[in-house]
Amino acid sequence: MKPRLLATVILLFFSACGGNSDPRALADEGSKALNSGKYEEAAKSYEKALAALGSDTSNPEWKRAKMGLIQARVRIDAARAKDEFLEFAGANSSKVSDSDFNLIGSKLGDAGKLQEAFAVLDAGMKAHPESPHLKALRDDIGRRAEASGDEGTLKSLKGLGYVGGD
Repeated sequence: MKPRLLATVILLFFSACGGNSDPRALADEGSKALNSGKYEEAAKSYEKALAALGSDTSNPEWKRAKMGLIQARVRIDAARAKDEFLEFAGANSSKVSDSDFNLIGSKLGDAGKLQEAFAVLDAGMKAHPESPHLKALRDDIGRRAEASGDEGTLKSLKGLGYVGGD
């Protein structure tokens, strides 16, 4: 009887040490860290949530965790965040809205990563050409590019209809 009790105690101990494996709770932890500016911590929580969800991309928590991870990566590695978002958007075009493009493009712009923001905007405008959110983002990125003297981004934006000097 003692070995059985000992085995139960050991199992419970190691289960408790394993941390949370509930994808929703992990995504909640990621959101809390992201909103507190703890980007590395947020990325780790979102990665754990995605690992717990596996390939269940139909689960709404999967998109929430993926978008959260990308937002955290904007501040850690903007080029990687851009690439991951564009790959995600390309593979899930029916699930990615103009608001999603706007969110990631805006976060990249806020981080001063204008070329990455332009790449997200460009893909978003191709997928959602009439989006007022993306037209507003185009103008916002344009103002930021003008203020920073980023001629390359300004030239690219003109191809999307940016006239500047608003």
